[in-house]
Amino acid sequence: MQVFALCEALYEYSGLAVLRLPYNFLNDMAAQAVARLMQVNPGLQLLDLTGNEVTDKGAAAITEVLAKPEAGLKALILRHNPIGDTGALAVADMLRSNRSLTLLDLADCHVAVKGLIGLANALTAPEGNRSLQVLDLEDAQLAAPQDSTYQHMSRMLATNTTLTELSLAKCRLVDSQLELLLELLTTYGFARSSARWSSLSLRANRLSPFSGPTLERLLALPALCRLQRLTLASNSLGNDGASALARVLPTACPDIRELDLRSNGIGDVGLLALAAALPLVNSLELLLLWGNSFSPASSRAVAEALAAPALRRLRSDLRPYVVDGEVALALQEVE
Repeated sequence: MQVFALCEALYEYSGLAVLRLPYNFLNDMAAQAVARLMQVNPGLQLLDLTGNEVTDKGAAAITEVLAKPEAGLKALILRHNPIGDTGALAVADMLRSNRSLTLLDLADCHVAVKGLIGLANALTAPEGNRSLQVLDLEDAQLAAPQDSTYQHMSRMLATNTTLTELSLAKCRLVDSQLELLLELLTTYGFARSSARWSSLSLRANRLSPFSGPTLERLLALPALCRLQRLTLASNSLGNDGASALARVLPTACPDIRELDLRSNGIGDVGLLALAAALPLVNSLELLLLWGNSFSPASSRAVAEALAAPALRRLRSDLRPYVVDGEVALALQEVE
């Protein structure tokens, strides 16, 4: 009942720009109350309903408001709500007419094949949405019979020139699926796209050392030449994957600022390759490498790279220290 009273109290507050209601056990009726508030307050810029109990019915109420021409919301965060495919399709229908939304977070929303295909089609040029810049599909179910999901996703990514940030974290991607995605992107002309991505997350998938060449070819595409943030934590890239990244990042991603390779099973060979490449990536400002297999040799090489003058702005989760004349690395918090 508190959310209903809150929404009523805010009806006459025209200055409302941000509304955050995460983890409040809000259901569909609460979402409908929020939707009514959005109608009364078209100046609302950000709505965060993270971690509630909103289903497809609540999503439909919110998207109905956002489909209207006067809608002004720029950021919609629905992560950790069970909206499912039906809710995702309601979001997709809204995207076809909405021209204000720039950020959409559907992480862990139980979105499967139908919902993903609907979203991809709604974002496919030339008829699709042209305002959305940030899309989070973490924990979506990409696998589908005959790989139809990959076809729709690839066509969307190859034709959409507005998206700049994409998360496919925790989507259970394996090497062959990443390879298929890259092949389809190429087929649909992604190499000629004028898109310029700034952030890509493939965190917590199932990528092995064999995915290294695929990642190398992906990052070398023109659309990723302005990439600033790359998140590959919690995969199993190993030495070969790390070595591939060490080869491609200095030349293909000259603007990279944040690199997350935590917990990837990288050993000495991969870590030494990364250490040698780091001074060549002088745009780097944040490096996360904890959770890999450091030896005294790789610890020393990484510590020397972190101290390089070219990386004076670099922050890392690794803190070098010396024990009995040997360099070791400790975990440290990074702001």
